[in-house]
Amino acid sequence: MKAQVLAIALAVLVSAPVAAQTQSSQADRAGAKQQQVDRAKERCRQNRGVDCDTPEGLKEWVLQERSRQEAIRDRRRPTELGPAPSRP
Repeated sequence: MKAQVLAIALAVLVSAPVAAQTQSSQADRAGAKQQQVDRAKERCRQNRGVDCDTPEGLKEWVLQERSRQEAIRDRRRPTELGPAPSRP
């Protein structure tokens, strides 16, 4: 019985820093994503882009702001799934 309680306590202690790290990394990713959008808006305006305020207008500029690692990751695991192709 004591071994089970000790195992549960140990599991909680080990998982707490992992959960905290995951939350901070999500916040870091959100901040990085906003910085990418801000840089994309600035580049769009500098290049006299027509639609620099809507997500659809910035789509191409945001793609250019991605790092090489992000591009590779997105290639392996697309973030947006399109409609499934119909099969005959």
